[in-house]
Amino acid sequence: MISVHHLSHSFKVGKRGSEKEIPVLKNISLTIRKGEIASIVGRSGSGKSTLLHLISGYISPTNGDVMINGTNVTGFNEKQWAQFRLDHFGFIFQSFQLIPSLTTFENVELPLTLKGMDSVKRRQEVMTLLESVGLKDHSEHYPNELSGGQQQRVSIARALITKPSIILADEPTGSLDSETEQEILGLIQQLNKEQGITFFMITHDEEVAKISTNQFHLEDGVITKGGNPVEV
Repeated sequence: MISVHHLSHSFKVGKRGSEKEIPVLKNISLTIRKGEIASIVGRSGSGKSTLLHLISGYISPTNGDVMINGTNVTGFNEKQWAQFRLDHFGFIFQSFQLIPSLTTFENVELPLTLKGMDSVKRRQEVMTLLESVGLKDHSEHYPNELSGGQQQRVSIARALITKPSIILADEPTGSLDSETEQEILGLIQQLNKEQGITFFMITHDEEVAKISTNQFHLEDGVITKGGNPVEV
């Protein structure tokens, strides 16, 4: 599903001509198989967000390769990446990333609009999904009218609406209280079990990572614990 081969990444800092390279990831190799809940656990600055951005194509690696669903995506241009993300990925963010001027329905509908689905089918798909995540009665509410847990459910519904094979989650419970956190983690486990969706999650919280079926620990840009052999 996701294979990372000898991945390294450095950021350049300083003035042009006298830049210094600061290594962030160092020769990372790992495999995430279909149907897993995989987590990258690490403190702030460990490189976990950089790894997520490399896998999703928002930055390019200094060295190494990323394989997604059997495709080497390392050399994709922006147009190729935009289409690939729309076809294969859903995203869940710590800060929800909902558009404040759009209703719950409209936020979830947006990816289908980008895919060119007709309005009648869009409405059917969105309302069915909102019901499944417990938000059918909140379809016309705006983000500021929802609790944090409800906003994250909207974010999850938006991630699911295109029926992606992989959901990338960036600290998905980081903005939630402990009770709501457990609700969201339970929903992730339910979706994984019932729909077979692969989750790739980054977190600093060992308690959150406990729901994972495959767990990696990242420290100073190096995998220090967990994981499995890289599939070649």
